[in-house]
Amino acid sequence: MTGTKTSERSGGKWWEHGRRRSYLLIGVIAAWFALALPAVALKPIEEDVDRNGTAILTNVCPFAVHVSFTQSGTDTLFFDQDNNLTRVHGHVVEQDVFSANGNVLVGLPYTFNVRVLFDPESGNVTNVYGSGVMSRVPLPGSGIFLTAGRWDFLAAGTSFLVQPDVGAQGNIAGFCEALT
Repeated sequence: MTGTKTSERSGGKWWEHGRRRSYLLIGVIAAWFALALPAVALKPIEEDVDRNGTAILTNVCPFAVHVSFTQSGTDTLFFDQDNNLTRVHGHVVEQDVFSANGNVLVGLPYTFNVRVLFDPESGNVTNVYGSGVMSRVPLPGSGIFLTAGRWDFLAAGTSFLVQPDVGAQGNIAGFCEALT
């Protein structure tokens, strides 16, 4: 009989019962840590940016205006507690060159901010807002084409704008005349 009890304790029902208790204890400890430690979002990430590109403006003058631009600045990426990208804030200095009908206007560098918002579940862009100076172009003779304000890129359906939704519209007639 003594041999039977020893074998039950070393590998029988007693061991199974002890193992279940160990698993239960490990589960309770793991659950406690999971509940006790809140999810922590990644710290914002800053990235230096240098971009260039081209665009065609069709809604400013009665003719198409070709644009080439260069940008430099900093993008800051923000994340939620699940490490999904939720927002990008850009602080940018840009310079534009406009051309049409054989004429060229070289803009002066200007600064603006852009804010891109994302749906954290789908990752899709939900808003793209810009604010600040939108264009700064000396005109031949005298004067300047200067626009500033706030604009909504998604509502406009384009990635390049020179006229704000709200703010100063600038000397559009002088700008178009210089490119005629």
